[in-house]
Amino acid sequence: MKNKITLLFVTIIGLLASGCASEKAWVYHANYYAVLDNQSSNTVSVLPFDDARESENDNMVGIYAIPLSPFGYQDLNCPEGESHHANSGLWVNFKPTEDFPKALAEDLRNTHLFADAFFDFRQASGDYCVKGKIINTKYEGRIISYGLSIEGPLLWLLGLPATWTQNELSIEMSLVDVKTKKTIFSKTYTADPRSGCSWIYCMNNDFRYAEMLAVLNKQFCLDVENALSKPQ
Repeated sequence: MKNKITLLFVTIIGLLASGCASEKAWVYHANYYAVLDNQSSNTVSVLPFDDARESENDNMVGIYAIPLSPFGYQDLNCPEGESHHANSGLWVNFKPTEDFPKALAEDLRNTHLFADAFFDFRQASGDYCVKGKIINTKYEGRIISYGLSIEGPLLWLLGLPATWTQNELSIEMSLVDVKTKKTIFSKTYTADPRSGCSWIYCMNNDFRYAEMLAVLNKQFCLDVENALSKPQ
């Protein structure tokens, strides 16, 4: 009987550790903005973002099985590079250097500040261009074993948290006048981290970069509106 219970615990924690939860796909929902009376005839291109993140991913989920170790952990600077995460499996169709600027182009189009806003690899394709730099997309995940090694999941079944995860996001974005090559403004935007515990009966979403990006994009678009309203 004891062997069957141990096998059950190993199976449960193994499912989490292997990211057996559902895959996550990148889906972005742009913000809505009030329609302006006087739309500019200018256009803006959003260039692919530079990747300034640290490249190291530290995946030590397996140490949950070491006696007295309170959890196994993931500290991932480039989380899309891992095939599993604490609460989810592979993150498919997620390429931040292109997905983030494409999302921003949607927001800029919705502001009606420009005649058109679009993602492009060429800086000279618009009257203005937006340059971005991805500074931080850190992911932290903890699979909690409470120091009980492979028998830790017994406490999950009794209602204690099974995992803890956190997403961070920080991006530098700049608006540039293509003709004069003048940077109108540049600012680093940082979202509030999204974190929380999950229970074996209710695993929370640990892929929240789209909703965090929407907050940053809205802040940037409002800053663009303010900057363009000032005499150049």
